[in-house]
Amino acid sequence: MTTFHVTSQRPSILYQQKNSWLFISISFCVILPNVLAFAAPSSSSSSLPPFLETDSSMKVALEAVRKASVITKALQPSNNNNNNKIQTVSKTDLSPVTVADFAVQATVLKHLRTAFPNDSFIAEESSQALKDDSQLAERVQIAVNSCNNENNKDGDCIEMVQNSIDLGKEYESWDEKTGRPSRVWVLDPIDGTKGFLRGQQEGGQYCIALALLEDGIPTIGVLACPNLPQSPPEYVWTHDDNNDEKGCIFVASKGCGCYQLSLEDDGSAKRIYCTPNSMSMASKNKDGAIENTEDTNNTSQRRRQPQYGRFCIGVERGFGDALGQCIGTAKVLHGSLTTDGEIRDAQRLDSQAKYGILARAGAEYYARFPKPGYVEWIWDQAAGYVVLTEAGGQMTDTDGDAIDFSLGAQLSPKVKGVLGSNGGDFHEALLQAFGQQEKERKKKEGGS
Repeated sequence: MTTFHVTSQRPSILYQQKNSWLFISISFCVILPNVLAFAAPSSSSSSLPPFLETDSSMKVALEAVRKASVITKALQPSNNNNNNKIQTVSKTDLSPVTVADFAVQATVLKHLRTAFPNDSFIAEESSQALKDDSQLAERVQIAVNSCNNENNKDGDCIEMVQNSIDLGKEYESWDEKTGRPSRVWVLDPIDGTKGFLRGQQEGGQYCIALALLEDGIPTIGVLACPNLPQSPPEYVWTHDDNNDEKGCIFVASKGCGCYQLSLEDDGSAKRIYCTPNSMSMASKNKDGAIENTEDTNNTSQRRRQPQYGRFCIGVERGFGDALGQCIGTAKVLHGSLTTDGEIRDAQRLDSQAKYGILARAGAEYYARFPKPGYVEWIWDQAAGYVVLTEAGGQMTDTDGDAIDFSLGAQLSPKVKGVLGSNGGDFHEALLQAFGQQEKERKKKEGGS
């Protein structure tokens, strides 16, 4: 008898290979057996902040993303080897979407709809690809049912899975007559799909990004990062030992702060803060909470000066920095680049996990500048916004204006880029540096 620790280190979740158990391979990725049990988060620990124990919306959101993370951990390729691939399809913008994207969206939205039948949804995927490809649909169904059959021994049929996925497109039926629902959940089922495809051993970061909007205002943000180490200074995993520290969840509730939890429910929570954003903030956060989680020299005045701020930015430079604006901004801030033209002290990371890194003081700056004409989708920013701002940070557009999440599934076309920071002097410096590089860039290009 062989015992597999597939998704958890807790004794209550083990997977055994017996004749009566079924392991199904999907494009060389093992899917968990249909008998998988999921343990709901505990609310008994006194170490949890009150909102994690009393806020039903947060509790259900955590249940949903923890359940979904079981799927993603089973499906993520272990490396970027051609013999270890998961089935993907391409959307009209050529971005990839995987079996896991569909399975996570179906799982999370069904869980939320069951708990909150009057809430509505904005989510990235639709079921059309499954309707066009029966083999893909079957694989998604198997993945969903692998961890979603507590009260349904037979599991969901393909039509039920498709209907759960399409809950995420309810916003398309909103109109002036019916109006926008007051409570809307926003989901990116796998933010950082390319990172997910890079694999567990290739620095493949991704997250399940879930936010709640109430009257258009983000009030809950959850970033489940199954492949992100809990402890600094590591950002990626190159081996599978010490698994107890692999995977974390960033949770934030408006007015209640930001916390880091373990991916598995161990009943503990650690409050986190961004790097103090001015010299006058050096004595902030002396309430016993964790300050500057990732700054191993957190008493250094140097780290609290904007010109030494660290960037945490995307891996895909062609998308997140199409015109070189991020590199140009960093050059203005730091005074120079490295000898190979890279940003100094920068960490390139897939997904909104970057906001978690800023929230736990692992970096001070985030910048995203999509190619001209691209209009941002709110699922790429909403959860990260709550996590960052509740940790003491700030997010604006490149003009310094607040991000408006009340317009529907997309941000305003006027938003030409998104800037995030630990706030205060740092954000002012980031805005000024962006403005200066824009003048230099346009002058170089012959613009006005």
